[in-house]
Amino acid sequence: MVLYIRTSNLKARDAEEFLQQILDSFLNAEHQGVSIEYMLGTSDIKNYCKEIVCSYKSSYNYISRCSEYIMYTGMFIVIISFINFITQNFTAFIINGTKNLSFYLNVNSGLISQFLIVVPVVIIFMTYFRNSCFKENTKRGKVKVFFTDWIFSMIVICIMVVFFMFVGDILFFRLNIILVLIVGIALYFIGNYASER
Repeated sequence: MVLYIRTSNLKARDAEEFLQQILDSFLNAEHQGVSIEYMLGTSDIKNYCKEIVCSYKSSYNYISRCSEYIMYTGMFIVIISFINFITQNFTAFIINGTKNLSFYLNVNSGLISQFLIVVPVVIIFMTYFRNSCFKENTKRGKVKVFFTDWIFSMIVICIMVVFFMFVGDILFFRLNIILVLIVGIALYFIGNYASER
């Protein structure tokens, strides 16, 4: 239930509120010695969660729906930019120390490909995890899921390696890392503020 709610694109506040209600229901069911299905009034937990998610989402307007994506975009910009900045300057720092340290982020084909590959992969994984919730897995089913996940991960890694081999590191432009981080942090807080309204 937690995984389903976390991957359903609910606002963080709404997800926490619902999960707290579910936790209270579980504790009450345990205290009264009844099943959680009896406490919730249904044996179909997945549809119960779907209905709750739909009722929350029906109250969202366009701005509140976009705000979460703005927040995640800001977070993604900060993380990817910072990691790329560290990796771009790591060799120069080891060899020359701080004297040749650059505060510019190279926006090259490698960085662009990370955005173009990682974002869809994250969306696919979230959708996959949400759809696999509430499925009864046998031992054989767990092995099948493991190998499916492993094959998908290997395909993504191979796509990234092939992309880097054929595209290379074509430099498009350079940006000051501090400005990039400020933009990413600003997007995160703007999205967070809008999602809480």
